[in-house]
Amino acid sequence: MKKTCGGGGVKVIRYQQEEIKDLMKNDTGFLQILSDLSGIPAALWLTGRAGEYAWTSSTSFSNPCLIDDELRTALEKHLRKDTPNIYFADEQVFYGVIAIGPFALVLGPAAIGAAAGNYLQNSEKKQKPDAAVPIAKTNLATLTGYMKLAYCHFTGSPAVQEEFPLSVDVLERWKSESDLETYQLDQSENDRTYQIGADFENALLQAVESGDTESLRSLLSGTVPASEEVMELSLTQSKENEYMAVSTITLLTRAAIAGGVPVETAHELGAVYLNRVGKAASRNESVFGLSYGAMIEFTDLVRRSKEEKSALSYVEACKQYIEKNFRRKLEVSEIAPVIGISRTYLSRLFRETEGITIQQYIQKVKCRHAAQMLQYSTHSISQIAQYNGFSSQSYFGSCFLSWYVMSPLAYRKARQIDFVHD
Repeated sequence: MKKTCGGGGVKVIRYQQEEIKDLMKNDTGFLQILSDLSGIPAALWLTGRAGEYAWTSSTSFSNPCLIDDELRTALEKHLRKDTPNIYFADEQVFYGVIAIGPFALVLGPAAIGAAAGNYLQNSEKKQKPDAAVPIAKTNLATLTGYMKLAYCHFTGSPAVQEEFPLSVDVLERWKSESDLETYQLDQSENDRTYQIGADFENALLQAVESGDTESLRSLLSGTVPASEEVMELSLTQSKENEYMAVSTITLLTRAAIAGGVPVETAHELGAVYLNRVGKAASRNESVFGLSYGAMIEFTDLVRRSKEEKSALSYVEACKQYIEKNFRRKLEVSEIAPVIGISRTYLSRLFRETEGITIQQYIQKVKCRHAAQMLQYSTHSISQIAQYNGFSSQSYFGSCFLSWYVMSPLAYRKARQIDFVHD
């Protein structure tokens, strides 16, 4: 006996098992609601007989679970009696699968990020050109949440696990030991040509970490190894170039951090270049220029960071020298050789960093020490001027006025502590 269910308009045949009749009669509308809430396609079928007993949440596209026999078989293999499960069709696209009696309930396809291009193309070949399969952009936590809701609704029991297990085959696919052994054997037959790439990589990272732009330009002007001399990454040249660019930018980011660039700054520049690589790859544009640009920009970033730190260290050394010798008559020509840089360079660095000249800073330090003596001692103003290295009391007065906007005498009257004598 046949009857029509709402939601997808798919015919359902009365089956001998009472649970199937009740399921299709009362609960198929729930799948439509679940799909509407989650934005994830849903399909339900009798295992092994999807062509006869099936229901889908949409009639606007051909659900891949129902048109792809190979996919449906794989999904049915991962049905678990007591718990929902997650099946990965590839590294990005996944399905949630739930056993509802003899039926298979599937939410998907879904993807953590943008859906894998190859999977999408392969799916579209099996359906009408004007009915592309939608791949919901979501995450595992969201998918498992809706799976728990469906499991509880159809079975009347909560999901038995807080986290659903991943399907076994995808974990096996991601194991690398056997692939690594095969790769090493292949490389042995080819004399391990990736050593050329390793030497280049070491020289590159050394140049970046030291901020040596000259060494970098010399390195890039020489023979740059081809991707096959580094490692075999992909079946297509464009993908190899893309993966090499991503790997290079990652290594450059780490080298920049090791070279003294702040972590956040290095990662921000890395993110900019990774975004450029992604856009170029999506447009089938070359990424070679981006890799070269990243090498140069990261190296220059390290160089500038080191220069800034050197400048600060020179300025701090100058300030420390002044603090120790402020009572004497100091000249820039005396300080620069002690620090180890030229007088002109020191003068420029100091003014750029502090906003005043070295001579002005010397006056500021002398006046600061004089101000403390004016406030906390009973020495005369002339004695204080002489002690702090001023050539005369009048010169001390003019310097003090420029920094404290009052004369030494006025400062003393305003600030001096009353001394109690026995």
